[in-house]
Amino acid sequence: MVRNKTNLTSCRVTDGTYVRGIPSVTLENAHIKVVVLAGKGADIFEFRHKATDTDLLFKTPWGVIDPKTHVHDTFEPGAPFMDFYQGGWHELFPNAGGNCTYRGAELGVHGEICKVAWDYQITEESEQRVSVKFWVRTARTPFFVEKKLSLRKDDPTLFIEETVTNEGSEPMDFMWGHHPALGAPFLSEHCRLFLPGAMVETAHALPARQVLVPETRFESFPIVKTIDGADFDLSRIAPPSAGIAHLIYLSNLADGWYCVVNEQTKLGFGMRWDVNVFRYLWLWQEFGGTRHYPWWGRGYVVAVEPQSSLSGLGLQNAIERGTQLTLSPGERLSTSLCASIFIAEGEPKGICSDGRTEY
Repeated sequence: MVRNKTNLTSCRVTDGTYVRGIPSVTLENAHIKVVVLAGKGADIFEFRHKATDTDLLFKTPWGVIDPKTHVHDTFEPGAPFMDFYQGGWHELFPNAGGNCTYRGAELGVHGEICKVAWDYQITEESEQRVSVKFWVRTARTPFFVEKKLSLRKDDPTLFIEETVTNEGSEPMDFMWGHHPALGAPFLSEHCRLFLPGAMVETAHALPARQVLVPETRFESFPIVKTIDGADFDLSRIAPPSAGIAHLIYLSNLADGWYCVVNEQTKLGFGMRWDVNVFRYLWLWQEFGGTRHYPWWGRGYVVAVEPQSSLSGLGLQNAIERGTQLTLSPGERLSTSLCASIFIAEGEPKGICSDGRTEY
């Protein structure tokens, strides 16, 4: 059934709709529109600023592909994720990064929950607030994952409450992260990344043109050194013509927030999260540096990802580094985060728990 409130100043929720065959749910108010692919990972496909009609999220060149209509013809480990990666904002659980084997279970790239359909229920539907609860059980591991997405009237902020439960009879290790990928037209060389103090570690070598030495540590964000010893500012977004790509890990975060601001349009995207759960940030910047599969030079994207663990080589590597999370049988872990769109009034100094930007 399609539900749609007609008052353009109120909150409203719409379900019973489809994006290229995939069931979707839309939450919106006067300021933002959030489209969720319930039939594929509960991915946030669209995060739109209504006043400027700008969708801030990256979209892949191949777009949305319905898993029901696609046949895999390869055993390449990344294909089950990449074939269906439409961009946007997806969630990584219980694995993040590369595939690995954990206690007999083969865990694919970026885990299970971003590849399957979720159940959902509209739990609140008023002019002042709308909320939708989503839930899913993993197949290769004994987890139950729940999350509630909410919007409030006159507030350009998406609120997310989440709980993961170990339904098995054994302690379970896992990784957990959010992967909001920002793209054009919001993303440009006029964008700048703001975040609190952090240490920097470059990730393993990528199959792309890189100017940073892999697996190297730097004391503080944003200035690091290139292979040639020159300064490189991680907070400044390069143009698509830069022809480089890299993956960065940020640790020892002073607080759990960041902002990306387009200093030409003043449009900004901000996140706030619990740094006790998501203890790291992964910074993926693809500026046309991957000239072969999967981007073929067409990738222009920045993802600033709150993550529980290191590294991007998968859960087994996180366990070796001692950064995994663990739940005992029957144990639950709950957390909350929010994401907002704003018009910058200066250099952001933080994001409050209610989504407001501090200056």
